[in-house]
Amino acid sequence: MKKTKRLAVCLTALAMLVLLCGCEFRNNVEDLFALPEMPEEFTGLNQRLSELRAEGYEYATPTTGQNLQSVHMVDLDGDRHVEAVAFFRRSDDEKPMKVFVFEAVDDSYELRCSVESSGSSIDTVRYEDLNGDGQRELIVGWKMGADVQTLAVYNLGHEALPLMSCVYSRFTIEDIDQDGYPELFVIRGDSGGVPMVEVYTWQTSILAAVHRSELSSSMAELSRGNIVNGSTAEGHKAVFITGVTEKNMAVTDVLVWQSDFFSGGSVVNAAVDESTGRSSLVLPYRQLRPTDINDDGVTEIPAPESYASSGDTLAAWHHCSAAGHTYVVAHTYHSLSNGWYFMLPQRWWDRVTVFAQETAAGENQVVLSVDGTATLAIYTLTGENREARATMGERFLIRRQTGTVYAAELLEGADMYGMNVELLRSSFSMTENEWLPGNGW
Repeated sequence: MKKTKRLAVCLTALAMLVLLCGCEFRNNVEDLFALPEMPEEFTGLNQRLSELRAEGYEYATPTTGQNLQSVHMVDLDGDRHVEAVAFFRRSDDEKPMKVFVFEAVDDSYELRCSVESSGSSIDTVRYEDLNGDGQRELIVGWKMGADVQTLAVYNLGHEALPLMSCVYSRFTIEDIDQDGYPELFVIRGDSGGVPMVEVYTWQTSILAAVHRSELSSSMAELSRGNIVNGSTAEGHKAVFITGVTEKNMAVTDVLVWQSDFFSGGSVVNAAVDESTGRSSLVLPYRQLRPTDINDDGVTEIPAPESYASSGDTLAAWHHCSAAGHTYVVAHTYHSLSNGWYFMLPQRWWDRVTVFAQETAAGENQVVLSVDGTATLAIYTLTGENREARATMGERFLIRRQTGTVYAAELLEGADMYGMNVELLRSSFSMTENEWLPGNGW
């Protein structure tokens, strides 16, 4: 009875509030619970996409890269109004792969231009202004067969104008000479199958390959490796291309810009050994890749140690100069199996040993010892009681992730070797995923 009276009072108060505000109830109470309607221009876009699907088109989602959606909302011309780039396939067409570009017109979206290609699927998609005209070009990799991919670049005006096309394995984009015009780095085998990188840049009215360099790894090794855009020890732009051998060795080429008074400059491999013509950076591969591990604005190259079957490793990290000289600037311990790493204080370098074990169901413990003295323990905790176990005894919480809690404990060597709670927390980081989210639907 009390609940009924309380509900009646609340309903009466609500009705009075609405009347006082000059509002009127909708005739249909169900309208109060209706989902918000999309803006009218997106309703028009949905209609255009639905029409294509009704004609037999099906969405074709890119399979790799950052833009892993079938429809991307992208400001192609820098006017702060987004265009819609939609990827489709119609299997019974001679050129089944389709790209439709829609632009906002009044309160709807209308077709601006389209692209079509042979092949079976889309490998990857990027948008970059390669010629400096303020408009972003479409860069798309078409899968033509099991072992053949074609990279193409299109200017997306009122008609799609192709700027270049070539067979490729992988590619990246970097303004390596820092002139404001980004270069397109294309990795592929030449006519004899020799791995190489071609650097395309805008030349007056065309996108042309103006620099070429052989790579130190085979095409199969490059397919197991990675490409990282970064910088040298001096802060110059660089592209790090790593191949992984069957013996799990990482071979890294470091492409940099070398200025020349007479020719203007060229792209060179800073890591090449002149006596062999191949990179001198040959290091164990333990799922690590070049990255700015210590947030100093320079890309470091990992030199991991051998590791146990758990997949965990200690690693030294090297700066590489534009002349190819390397030196160590950081050391880390990576718990690859649990998705985290720990930055080692400099006084600990080459003095750390690690012991990892599963101490209980849903609990992994890693103990770091310095000069044989246990200094700290880090716990990876899962299960329903993970929060309680994170603060059990002398443990303290350091990070929460979905379904997982990370905790730590200072051990007998902590004071002796300068470790405290604040330093431990700041030295602990999660392993980043290879790809970042892209823009689109």
